[in-house]
Amino acid sequence: MRLSVTVSSLLTLCFQFAQIPTAHAEPSPDLMPVWRDIFMRPDTSLAAIPSPTANPLTPAKILLGGKLFFDTRLSADNTRSCATCHEPARAFTDGRQRSTAIDGKTQLLNAPSLFNLAWAKNLFHDARASSLEDQARQPVNHPQEMAGSWSQIIDRLSADPAMTAEFQDAFPEEPVITQQNIIAAIAAYERTLISPKTRFDRFIAGDDLALSALEQAGFRLFVGKAGCISCHSGWRLSDGKVHNIGTVGNNSPDAANSAPRIRTPGLRHIAKTAPYMHDGSLPTLQRVMAHYLKLRQNQIALSPNLVRPLRLSDAEKDALLAFLRTLD
Repeated sequence: MRLSVTVSSLLTLCFQFAQIPTAHAEPSPDLMPVWRDIFMRPDTSLAAIPSPTANPLTPAKILLGGKLFFDTRLSADNTRSCATCHEPARAFTDGRQRSTAIDGKTQLLNAPSLFNLAWAKNLFHDARASSLEDQARQPVNHPQEMAGSWSQIIDRLSADPAMTAEFQDAFPEEPVITQQNIIAAIAAYERTLISPKTRFDRFIAGDDLALSALEQAGFRLFVGKAGCISCHSGWRLSDGKVHNIGTVGNNSPDAANSAPRIRTPGLRHIAKTAPYMHDGSLPTLQRVMAHYLKLRQNQIALSPNLVRPLRLSDAEKDALLAFLRTLD
């Protein structure tokens, strides 16, 4: 039976769990069932992946969506695809501080990972999309991403007999190439982009030896003293909400107070998704940690979820970083 934990009781547990004398302290056995319930990986088999009733998952649709994801015919100049900014080898990011715009000048944002988005309620850094169908459509239309014209895209794909046949297989009730079917297929494929199991998953599933003492101490910091869990909760390690975390390129109180509210990213495969933050301004996990350590009480517009001031010893920093690396 899964446990039910309210937000208020969760935060109380966080601070109870935070009392660690050294970076090598063991997690409290009394609270481990709670944390295991919170972070337990769900059933990720095809039949269990969440999908809307209007766009159910089928093998033919997923196969077609994967091909479209890598198809440059969806861009204006036949040079870009979804994979241009979302490379599988980089956990579906592109490794750049900011994704490259068509004109080479426009400042796009850092490409977020596409892992585990079937369980997400909001998408894009500003959470403006509420479904993968809406998310998949926007980069195709964006004038500095793919700049695609739907009429041109449909003409290109319709001229390909093999592609026409695949649409017929994927959409037997409406066996034609349309904007709606293109988007539905890409969204179906994206729902199947699920991060592989890690040592952290084995630990959460009950294998106490899956993490070292140092890594377990880092986990205890994550859910306790450092307060990471207040935004990075659940098996995806994201609450899916937007927060002001002060990422504006400088440390002045006024600047941090006016920083944008950004959707919490998931932390799965975090070692492969550098650089970090919506603007790619922090190149390493050490710099991310330093950012949170510099936040101050007088930055009043920052999310109340953030621990301020956050003070960690060098040993605690090492432990927290060791834990984060278990998410890969």
